[in-house]
Amino acid sequence: MSFEFRVPSFGLKPARIAGAVSKFVRRANLEIRHGVYSRRSHRARDDNNSERILRPLGASELETRNSRPETFFDTEFLKKLERLRLIAKRLSWAGAKGEHPVSRKGFSLEFADYRRYQKGDDLRYVDWNVYRRLERLLLKVFTAEEEMNVYLLVDSSRSMGEGSPPKIDYAKRVAAALGYVGLKNLDRVGGASFATALRAPLTLGRGRKQILNLFDFLGKLTCSGETDLRAAIHSFTKLFPHPGLVVIVSDLFEPAGWRAGLEELATKRYQLLVIHVVDEQEISPKLAGDILLSDVESGRQRRFFLEGDLLRRYREELASYFSAIEAVCASRGIDYLRTATAVPFDEFVLKTLRQIGSVS
Repeated sequence: MSFEFRVPSFGLKPARIAGAVSKFVRRANLEIRHGVYSRRSHRARDDNNSERILRPLGASELETRNSRPETFFDTEFLKKLERLRLIAKRLSWAGAKGEHPVSRKGFSLEFADYRRYQKGDDLRYVDWNVYRRLERLLLKVFTAEEEMNVYLLVDSSRSMGEGSPPKIDYAKRVAAALGYVGLKNLDRVGGASFATALRAPLTLGRGRKQILNLFDFLGKLTCSGETDLRAAIHSFTKLFPHPGLVVIVSDLFEPAGWRAGLEELATKRYQLLVIHVVDEQEISPKLAGDILLSDVESGRQRRFFLEGDLLRRYREELASYFSAIEAVCASRGIDYLRTATAVPFDEFVLKTLRQIGSVS
């Protein structure tokens, strides 16, 4: 039975989807090399080793640039993403078929197990051969394949714009990779960004068009405002009430609401994957002496003298904060990974992500 029949609204096999997206990426990359498709002014070095600015985009070129979403990856990396799958661990769905095995009563190509007959069960699934031999009513349980909703929640608060490279750039690429993996496996993918409130929701969808919608959605994200994870997640559960896999990509610098937000999602039976993105400077500040510290989100400032003892206390507090997040995630069965932007992106996606239960 082909995927076109099982999921008529998708309309493309995974291999064809990957091929279509790869073709789109190759075309966009070709335009980049010819100076047509560009997100910002690029610098190049001439033979005298001095810097020169490439010419500004013309009006027609600007229109071409804005008409295409950012691609995020080259075709070689897309091929590597083909090895990954998002795993549904404890969700219950109804709807179109996809590629996630779920044990349930029903017709399927693959037998899974037996269980005892209970009053009200459909007699069509009784194994009468077993009954003749053992005089016991046992029901056949099969492996059915169901779709999964994948929700990408990307932190776009002001603090995500900090770092080298900016944390938001790393977060976008992680979300793009996981969204592509979900769409390749016939899942429905949607989501939103958040700061004080939920922003720019991406409607759930499948197929090649949704991949381009996803890249366009992520490419347009900008950082502003303070973080209120609790309020944003409360809005999210109303906008997307159907349980699924929620991928939160954030620096989690929101001491007041991160716990309540995660617990609300867990209580409402969403499967959670939290990817905690931090900058190396936040983990080990390379500062000393008289410091003016500014909160980029609230604007609050504080001047102090940074020396060894204070730096040690900072690291202890940060480690305690990280431990508290890890403990809550472990107690709620939430998959949690922390990464620094200094970690090579391909290494994180293709290797580190496989350490958790939501990705294989």
